[in-house]
Amino acid sequence: MFFVVDPDKEVSPQHSALVWQHVWAMRDLAPVGALLPAAVSSPCPLLPNEAASGVLVSTLTPVPGDSAWVPLEVDLKQYLGRKGGVRRSLLDQALRDTVATGERRHDEACWAGSAQHYDSRTNRRLAILVRGWGDVVARGKAKPESLDALREVQDLAQHVVATLTAASRAIAATDGHCPALDIAGAQVLQHGEEMNARWQRAVGNTAVRHRNLLTLSPWDVFPRQEPADFRYTNLLPLLKCANSVSFRREVDISHWNVKEFKGFFERVSAILRRSSELPMIAEQV
Repeated sequence: MFFVVDPDKEVSPQHSALVWQHVWAMRDLAPVGALLPAAVSSPCPLLPNEAASGVLVSTLTPVPGDSAWVPLEVDLKQYLGRKGGVRRSLLDQALRDTVATGERRHDEACWAGSAQHYDSRTNRRLAILVRGWGDVVARGKAKPESLDALREVQDLAQHVVATLTAASRAIAATDGHCPALDIAGAQVLQHGEEMNARWQRAVGNTAVRHRNLLTLSPWDVFPRQEPADFRYTNLLPLLKCANSVSFRREVDISHWNVKEFKGFFERVSAILRRSSELPMIAEQV
């Protein structure tokens, strides 16, 4: 069972307080989960955002209904050096291998029905949950509330995006890009030869094999194996790099109160809302 909490919906203060108190009271009662409305995006600027109407249960990720996803995981903590720095060459290889594994699993999977089978062929969706962001900051001994700590994780997140995207484009160069690009391109053809030529150039420069790649969880900004330190919420803007958002939580928040719990979700909601406000496809061509 999932509660979809929309902080932007206008309700009375009394009603809002009651809802948050109810969700807070059930925070650790599996299989109860609290989710936020979230759009699903693509590393390819030619593919529009999609509304989420379902949930990928394995990662508690809001996704479009009847969509077919291959969930995978990469833990940054496994690639930390003794002094806390990330060994990027090892991480990069792991990210490339994960994309290749996801591509293979799409062809091997037995999907639940014809709709999922079609979505797999059309979009080749991967949900690569990259975890351990709080662990990276904690190991490096940076102050989590500092601008330097935020810049560190944002730089790393952008590097992860670039590596995953390059791996997907490399597969697209040999096996073909995801057919969703051709479906989107059909809308461009009606605008004439010049627009079609621009579209083809744009596809050549940005085409990916997988419509979605990076999944991030807001709960992963906290170091694991210790109670969640609220200062680490300073790292939440890294969510802007994600194509999809997981709400799976494995960190202890028993020392929080309902005000902190609500404040956390409100901050996450504000970031997700800004991330969904992207230009239309025509402006990307």
